[in-house]
Amino acid sequence: MKKNVALFLMLFLAAGLAARERRRGWFIEGSLAFSQLAPGDLNARLEAQQERTDFLYKEYYEEQRRTSGGMFTYTLEEPDGSGLQGLRRGLPVDLRVGRSLSPRVAVFAGLQFLGRRKTSWLRQTYRVSDLRPDQVTPGSFVAEVAYPECFLAVRAWIPQLGATIDVFRSRRWTAGLRLAAGPMFASLRTVEAQWSKRTEADGYWTETHYAYDMKGKGVGVALEAAARLALPLSARLGLYIEGGYALRTGSRFSGPGAYESQYRDANAAWDPVRIQWPEGEWRTRRMELHQPWGDLAYTLSGNDLGGYEDAGKFRLDLSGWQAAVGLALAL
Repeated sequence: MKKNVALFLMLFLAAGLAARERRRGWFIEGSLAFSQLAPGDLNARLEAQQERTDFLYKEYYEEQRRTSGGMFTYTLEEPDGSGLQGLRRGLPVDLRVGRSLSPRVAVFAGLQFLGRRKTSWLRQTYRVSDLRPDQVTPGSFVAEVAYPECFLAVRAWIPQLGATIDVFRSRRWTAGLRLAAGPMFASLRTVEAQWSKRTEADGYWTETHYAYDMKGKGVGVALEAAARLALPLSARLGLYIEGGYALRTGSRFSGPGAYESQYRDANAAWDPVRIQWPEGEWRTRRMELHQPWGDLAYTLSGNDLGGYEDAGKFRLDLSGWQAAVGLALAL
């Protein structure tokens, strides 16, 4: 946020082009913005899987090492770039058609599009030596856990009605405000593939696969407020710069989903389990794990959680501070 504000102020202070009076008439505007995003519920599932994996493997093995008196050791191999991540930023695109009502006030109707997809992955390999005499089969083994394909995707179409108001005017620039409101028609999707494998010293191995694919659609609301600096480039063409906050949120989303799992070992492979559901409401659920080495609380989100009694309401939040630059053409 600080970088966006600083960029806006620098552009504002650096403006040095001659301005003209706003005239009555029609105009077209188009802009591209950089927006911060923090969709907590949408990001929750991948963030939870990262926390859960570290808790069940890394923290568990570390606790065994600390309490074994040197009889339990392990090494962790994790490639650079490994780690599950959620959405953090977006690039909204705006197109507006408006009319000046006076030298200082204009109204407009527009359409905003915000689309974002984030892909991430995780892979951890633990090489373990367990020589404690109380173990059934003391020795060494390799434990691998991976999320080879995970992504979050979101799209939002936002029709808008709004107004621009010039507050300060000089010969070199015109500054004011832009206000806009409208519905948000959004869709989202999360794909999550999990894989784990354990290989014993004698070569025997077991392996499990899981995969989720969940989609959703819904309607929300969008409100925007931005400071605006207008700089004329010619008699009909102008440049404008904006910085402000956009509220984009909705809480009723539903859609289809699918789940698949399979278990294999060195001797055989079982038929995969496949489940599909044509419609499910997106919900959230707080989960807790209690183990001798610690406790973990995390939140899951998706449209496969409707059967839980204490599921909470899912909220898609695409709000954030943003800075935009665009062109205005007088017709």
